[in-house]
Amino acid sequence: MQKTSGTKTKSFEFLTLFTMVIGTVIGTGIYMKNNELLNQTQNPIVAIILWIIVGFICVLSVAVFIEISSSTKHVGNGTVANWTKLFINRKTASMFSIFYMLMYIPSTQSFFVGSFIMYLFKAMGVVVDPAMQLTIYLAAGLFILGSFSFLHIYGPKYGRGIQVFGTIFKFIPLVVAFVAGFILMDKTPGGTSSMWNNGGINHAGDWSTSNFTGTAFIGGFGAILFSFDGYIYIANAQRDATHKEVVPKALFFGMIFVAIFYTLMAISLFLGSPDGSIVRLLEKVFSGGKTGDEISQTVQSMSRILSNIILMIICFLNINVFTYIGSIDVESDAQVGLLYQKDPNKKMSRAYSTWLQTSIVAAVYCALIILGFALPIEYIQWNGFSTIISSQEALQGDVFYKPLTLMGDFASAISATSFLCITTVIFAAIWNRKTNKVKVDKVRLFLPLAWISGIMITIFTILGVFSFVVPANVLNGEKGWMETDGFIFTVFLIVSLIINYGVYRLQEIFFKKQENELQNTKKI
Repeated sequence: MQKTSGTKTKSFEFLTLFTMVIGTVIGTGIYMKNNELLNQTQNPIVAIILWIIVGFICVLSVAVFIEISSSTKHVGNGTVANWTKLFINRKTASMFSIFYMLMYIPSTQSFFVGSFIMYLFKAMGVVVDPAMQLTIYLAAGLFILGSFSFLHIYGPKYGRGIQVFGTIFKFIPLVVAFVAGFILMDKTPGGTSSMWNNGGINHAGDWSTSNFTGTAFIGGFGAILFSFDGYIYIANAQRDATHKEVVPKALFFGMIFVAIFYTLMAISLFLGSPDGSIVRLLEKVFSGGKTGDEISQTVQSMSRILSNIILMIICFLNINVFTYIGSIDVESDAQVGLLYQKDPNKKMSRAYSTWLQTSIVAAVYCALIILGFALPIEYIQWNGFSTIISSQEALQGDVFYKPLTLMGDFASAISATSFLCITTVIFAAIWNRKTNKVKVDKVRLFLPLAWISGIMITIFTILGVFSFVVPANVLNGEKGWMETDGFIFTVFLIVSLIINYGVYRLQEIFFKKQENELQNTKKI
């Protein structure tokens, strides 16, 4: 009887962990980045192949992070920065912690806030000139950031409630779109399926299933890594597990499910959506599968409004999640001595860590949104504040994303760059097998899996960032580098990395000064 009870408990824990993996990893990437992936690869078939490859490598690396995360199973926090401190040293860990605080969280959070407002404009479908748009982006964006920070400080239970609701809600549109994509596919050349329409209904894009050039395989990794971002933290689940032996199986099969689901979801979107995006597929669903003149103006308006409201809710949920993640990471990294505090013995308050992170996010958000509106980008036909928006463009909605192009690219590239921190930890864990510096629970086949995943993720990361620095139309000789957003993006990325390093060096000066003061106090 006891054996049966134990088996049931194990099965329940397996299902709990399996569900947690799916709920944690499947999220915004497939909602917001599949169209970006299509535009970068310029071939839906290549895009599907990349989903499969990256998903496979992420599955392999789960076993690697089960061993790595066991280092903090009994003490400390399971963040990349803290693992870096254990496996490498405090200075490298501090650099990574500052990167997450100054670049990763701000770029991702800014993208969600900007996209929330962008989908509002798309839902409205009315002409709003660039200057007025910028005013709304700045005022509404800062208000949203401040409101969520206030919520997580003074009403954390409501923030957790939103998170629970979001975990359930985000799957409803995905399931609807998943089924609809296969049902509503349109094989007509130039029709409503991106697999066969060669650049979209209005030929706004450049994609084609016959484009198998080398450049097609270079782009796209940034968008996909954005979708898998954060998956490594599921390995921390072993800390609270009762039956430790079920953890590897649950996480492994959970990631297999995620990789397969992402691939099938991408196929569905390319079959059913005019541009590979979920918002266009949902518009098609709400219009009864009809397009163009076949639908009445009322149905067109309602389908546009409903599909964009759903995406607004998805952005809203992610703003909530990243407000929490940002504050908790700053607080926990300060607690283990990776971020400078004037009084190292004093615990950083949740309010301080939240407002500190929100202030940084607000600064990055304002910089990205102002640059996005002010700088003309020829290849997307954005002329800065002098851009004239027609009523037809406002109804189609694509014009509203143009000033967010820099912000979206920056978020994807920084997300890809964050994987360099992850691969650094992987290679340090490989070295740890030789030195045994850190006590870990050794995982079977760790070394071959770690070498494969470490090398492949490094390649994905380099190609992901490269595709933003040197866009496909530059590689194909269609445009000069200075004519694309690659130049602007590169300058912004370099300046951001310089600021990141400058803050790190400044912090090291403060740490050194603090250390000297403590030594002098002991002598006295």
